[in-house]
Amino acid sequence: MSINLSEDAVHALNRSAAAAARDGDEAVAPVHILAGVLSEQDADLLAAVQGIGLSLDDAPQELLDAPATYGGHLPFTPEAHEALAAAVEFAGDHGEGATTSAHLLLGVAQRRPADCAEALDGWGLEAESLARWLAAPNASNAPSAPNAPPKPNAPNQPNAPNQPNAPNQADVA
Repeated sequence: MSINLSEDAVHALNRSAAAAARDGDEAVAPVHILAGVLSEQDADLLAAVQGIGLSLDDAPQELLDAPATYGGHLPFTPEAHEALAAAVEFAGDHGEGATTSAHLLLGVAQRRPADCAEALDGWGLEAESLARWLAAPNASNAPSAPNAPPKPNAPNQPNAPNQPNAPNQADVA
């Protein structure tokens, strides 16, 4: 299986390892992935969270302070591997060029491991809503978010953010 991680996902996973090390754990667990993703606060992740009607202001605050870097290497627990596999599978199944931090959040939410269930439930994150938003060609059409902002890099968005040199609609023959 080929894994292509976006830059924000790489940073989020580095924060995950830093959170695990800070907590004195010998491996990265799903709760560390959740902390890494939420602490990274990538623009696309924030748009997805907002798109399903949530805010990081309401997320568990203890999951928003994962250190930015970690110089060592920690393995992933089997549960963390399952969450990563779910994220990669979803991104691949939906034609995404890379697995993003929003996909990592979805992987954790879909697997709903015991170490994350309370935090996800308390925040109100539903995997199905996030999956619908991420799968929608244009997030403003997503059923769970009728007034959501447009999904970054949506196909019908000329000069979408994070696409340098994207052709303008007028430039397309």
